[in-house]
Amino acid sequence: MSDGYCELRLTRRYAATPTEVWAALTDPDSIGRWLARAIDVELTPGGAFELALPGDARIAAGVRELDPERVLELDWMHAGEDPSVVRFELTPDGDGTLLVLGHRRIDERLGMTYISRWTAALARFAVEVRAG
Repeated sequence: MSDGYCELRLTRRYAATPTEVWAALTDPDSIGRWLARAIDVELTPGGAFELALPGDARIAAGVRELDPERVLELDWMHAGEDPSVVRFELTPDGDGTLLVLGHRRIDERLGMTYISRWTAALARFAVEVRAG
């Protein structure tokens, strides 16, 4: 029996150090290039920030867990949707870094939309990591 929610997990490998990948993941200017314009970023446990999407849409993000260069977990509150949780995990992999993106508690009716959104965002993220 479904509870009405789904989750996704995407894994990518970057030819960059965890330090470089972390910087691309967390720097407000970088976030603006690969995800959305970040407003009032406070990346500390219990901290928060907003993402300004095209139009007037906003996402409120709260920092659930922060372990620099390893884990960033966020409460994810997209206007008009149920709250969900986004988690980025970084693992050294030879001369590169594995990034695992997990997004859970997604309304199952939006699951495919989020797969598309995150796939596009991670493609932009790859460009950002290479540029950094």
